[in-house]
Amino acid sequence: MYQIINNLPIDYDFQSKTKDELKLYGTWFKENKDIRLNYLIEHVKSTPNYEHWTADFTLNSLKELGKWLKENIEIEKLPEEEYKLKRNKVPEWIEVLDWDLTIKTRSILVDVGIYFGEAFIHTHVKYKWEQYFSKIKRDVNNGHVVIKFKIKELNPIWIMINVGLGLVDNTKDENCLYNLFKVWEEYV
Repeated sequence: MYQIINNLPIDYDFQSKTKDELKLYGTWFKENKDIRLNYLIEHVKSTPNYEHWTADFTLNSLKELGKWLKENIEIEKLPEEEYKLKRNKVPEWIEVLDWDLTIKTRSILVDVGIYFGEAFIHTHVKYKWEQYFSKIKRDVNNGHVVIKFKIKELNPIWIMINVGLGLVDNTKDENCLYNLFKVWEEYV
């Protein structure tokens, strides 16, 4: 049975956290990465038609995982009050969705992000996970565990949230993980 992430030491509002608080997240990531991968692999393999998925961190495995993800993204309608609060925070001309990804889907996307990062590291062994600290507190990657290139950071977990949203609105398809991998390979 899939276990939703329920033991994060901090919430995902990283920009409001101190460096010490962010380090707690880095420790959590190291201690839980393999556990989260196992939850994901078991969950995918317990899905009909995916029992034989090979979680070997290859491009082929990303193709199958992308297909599985497309079929398993779940959303929920926002309660009216929550939608109104969200709507009132931004100018009228900005679109505000009346739905959001479920907590379970967000948890799965974190796990898929970890798998995606591991696939990248398995393919390009000179790279590794590392916690990134920026001098700019509002840097979107500040405090996150990323794969660092010379001029960029690959933040698979953060990227997966956008992938999930794209799968819902059909701007992304089942090849999303494979295609994303190919894009990031250009930075190697």
